[in-house]
Amino acid sequence: MTLTEKELIETVTRLTSDRLTEYLAAEIVIPEQSDQGLVYQNIDVARLELACELHEQYDMEADALSMMISLIDQLHGLRAELREVLNAIEAQPEPVRQQLVKVIGTARFRRR
Repeated sequence: MTLTEKELIETVTRLTSDRLTEYLAAEIVIPEQSDQGLVYQNIDVARLELACELHEQYDMEADALSMMISLIDQLHGLRAELREVLNAIEAQPEPVRQQLVKVIGTARFRRR
């Protein structure tokens, strides 16, 4: 589903046209160009809702919000990669899983 700017502002109730302009300049969202003009995806709605919430709760500037949301994106990416690693470990035979748990546990405690 895609939204026009007007539909986006109606959907994200705390979003104003001026605030969207700031967020676009800070690249919090990067809309796609279509025959309708700029359009926004569901992920853009979620990012803008989060940006508006952080902006209001912590009085964060657009550039700081952009950095914060980028860090959240990285965290989500790492969680997805970790899930893949855990699934790969789970698919291994029991002796291999036990060896991996032993090595990972040893490495984890050695760093502290």
